[in-house]
Amino acid sequence: MKRKIYTNWLIFCVSVCVAVASETNENPINIQNVKRELESNESRTTNEVVPVLSAAAMNVLDNGIRAVGSAVCSIDLKLLMNGLTTRMPWAISMYDSSVKAPSGIELGSIYQFGSFDECMGITTNEENLNIKPKYCLADVTLDGYSVRSDARRDFKILNSTTVRWGICMPASCSSNDIAEFLITSTGHSSVSVNDAMCHTDTRAHLSTGEIIYGCVITAFVSTILLCTIYHLYIHCQASKMKNRPKTGVEMLVLSFSLIENLQKLVKGSKDDLGLSAINGIKAISMILIIAGHALVFMIGGPVLNSDFYAKEIKLVQNAFLVNSPLLVDSFLLLSGFLFARLLLLELDKRGGKVNFLLLYIFRYIRLTPAYLAVIALYATWLPKLGSGPLWDSRMLLEQERCQSSWWLNLLYINNYFGTDNICMFQSWYLAADTQLFILAPLVLYPMWKYRKFGYSLLTTLTFVSILIPLVVTYTNDYDPSLLPYADEVADISLNHFFVNVYIKTHMRATAYIFGLVTGALVHHIQHNKILLPRFIVYIGWLTAITVGVASMFSVVIFFDRTPYTRLGKSMYAALHRLGWSLSTSWIILACVLDAAGPLKTILTSRVLIPLSRLTYCAYLMNGLVELYQAGTIRTPKYMSTFVLLGDTLSHVMITFIGALILCLFFESPIHGIEKILLRREQKQRKTDLSNSSSSSTFESA
Repeated sequence: MKRKIYTNWLIFCVSVCVAVASETNENPINIQNVKRELESNESRTTNEVVPVLSAAAMNVLDNGIRAVGSAVCSIDLKLLMNGLTTRMPWAISMYDSSVKAPSGIELGSIYQFGSFDECMGITTNEENLNIKPKYCLADVTLDGYSVRSDARRDFKILNSTTVRWGICMPASCSSNDIAEFLITSTGHSSVSVNDAMCHTDTRAHLSTGEIIYGCVITAFVSTILLCTIYHLYIHCQASKMKNRPKTGVEMLVLSFSLIENLQKLVKGSKDDLGLSAINGIKAISMILIIAGHALVFMIGGPVLNSDFYAKEIKLVQNAFLVNSPLLVDSFLLLSGFLFARLLLLELDKRGGKVNFLLLYIFRYIRLTPAYLAVIALYATWLPKLGSGPLWDSRMLLEQERCQSSWWLNLLYINNYFGTDNICMFQSWYLAADTQLFILAPLVLYPMWKYRKFGYSLLTTLTFVSILIPLVVTYTNDYDPSLLPYADEVADISLNHFFVNVYIKTHMRATAYIFGLVTGALVHHIQHNKILLPRFIVYIGWLTAITVGVASMFSVVIFFDRTPYTRLGKSMYAALHRLGWSLSTSWIILACVLDAAGPLKTILTSRVLIPLSRLTYCAYLMNGLVELYQAGTIRTPKYMSTFVLLGDTLSHVMITFIGALILCLFFESPIHGIEKILLRREQKQRKTDLSNSSSSSTFESA
């Protein structure tokens, strides 16, 4: 700029001098003409247009436009060409946000996103045009490129690689138009564009379901805030209301108070039966389960170096993430244990007179409201919660699944019916746990009534539950466990093993039955005040550690690409759940009988109690957290151990924050209402079985 000023000033001075000289020579020059020439020169210097593309590149784009069949799309693309020539901001952004040449393919970076936000932020209002942007991820097969390593089951180095190619185009262009344009402009003959992988910024009207859900949530939140304000008022008037008993209406109002529910969440846990260590087991197991979910979604998502997973899944130290399904078995075992322990106590107290129907009803009331709130969110507002290159393809699919199968979730049968449209991938657990909960009294009551027959029945069921995975795996030649290969967990709900084996109750019953056995054993030991000999404790710990470590970490042998026999896989499928159940059962038994030493001190820590009470809501919210992370990703991640650790911890933290909100606004108020109803029921029937049992079921899940 300074150079222009100096140049112009020099020209001006020279011109003046020439003018003076001309006047002397009686050849006058008009000073105004000189000024106009200077202004014209400055204008030409300032507005000099630097082309965005070379003539060759413009020719390539022009050939791509000629290949487009749609007249409307072709016109908009010609306007784009003209905009590039004249450096229109919207045209430059549309070109700039598109991928020109992919990079890092052979390292495994097959997601080439470009700039999604730059594309979707394009406006043409200033140019008096009406061209809207459309962002698409096209599948472009590049010949000659080979991914050298990948975390896929049957990975082979090929002479071509399919890349997800981000491109920004006018919204008037259809998927076929974009494919035709790419084929000609890139020179790659194999190009496909799916409408599900395209995104346009359309302002969709709110549906009836979205309006209803929004109104219900607003009413619920407003009620809770008003009740919280009333609780503050009561607190301020505490001195005046000190000796006045609370009315039923006041108790109902306080059950919706955030203050009341937060106090319940953080208060200490009673340990009348020595069960306080369960809190720590639940909290730690849930943290590791969330970490496992985060790993699965990151493995199946966009990464720059896919060979990282190919190396890491073979390492023994990472098996606790790869084999995290065993931690889900821990929850099934805890659920069976608590139900057996408390039900046997109540059968003793009430002489066997238990209203099991009422037990089932209160369990349904306890679990369903928070569950329904999340399902309804999936079925209504989910696609509107964010955006990203992969957002529409993931979220619209999840919404469709929940809209078609939500009623199966609420009947808790979605792990057997409608498995081609699973709403919430983690919801299978609730179905399996509920089904086992319904069947458990058929075992526990005979055990209490007819002790020998009951124990024989439980022993038989234990062997059958071990035998079923062995037979099913051998007959169908299934994997020994859920093996998270990258291409097979990109959408876990479509994974063949997950749908046909992993989520089935009959394949997961071993842990729950071991929980019933452990609950019955603890009941017998505590009832008869039996003390375990020291050598039994030592043998128990040695066995539990050996079997538990072997069950958890031996899964890595199936990732070394060595073919294993059908019998070997079948034996592992049956025995690794057995070993883990034995290990977890011993930890529970040792903690209850004060034979766990420092471990019990850790598991009974006050810090873990709130996390333990949030496990159910964390279970409900984690799927949303994982989907949101996968759908909003803008650039592939370069993975390393440190990045994986950081992402995993962030997923755990965000999941529990979401769980806290869900708990305070939905789960805890329903629990408060339930307790009021149970007190009334206790006065009428003089029984507290329902309260004990319902509070034990999914607090362990």
